[in-house]
Amino acid sequence: MNMDDYWNYLLASLDVVGLIALRAVGQKKAVGWLWAMLTQTVWVVYSVATFQWGFLAVALIKLAVYSWNWITWVRSDKAEAAKPEATPQEQVAELVRSFCPDASAVDRAKYAQVITRLLTTAYVREQMKTTEGAG
Repeated sequence: MNMDDYWNYLLASLDVVGLIALRAVGQKKAVGWLWAMLTQTVWVVYSVATFQWGFLAVALIKLAVYSWNWITWVRSDKAEAAKPEATPQEQVAELVRSFCPDASAVDRAKYAQVITRLLTTAYVREQMKTTEGAG
């Protein structure tokens, strides 16, 4: 088996790893970008070892894009984790805004108030059932 055969098997395996990486990215896992960067690193080595500069240019561009995407995802994950959780009132207000975009601000406030009261009543009733069952 000569060196070209080894490269062929290695690069074919890289395509499989690249598909797994894309699947991970599709599942919103940032680690997929790391796998994709790994595959491009091997393409860089291959292009330099075989003096195929076209492969090198494409691999470096892809490596830069994958790196940028990974950094962006990690930063957005950190920002999302640092973001304070919305209060129930804020969640209800957002819900009313999304379902009643054409309603006036006064009407949206009334809708939000009614929904908040309903949720509070349901919560209190649920708590009463729990304490009755425990007692």
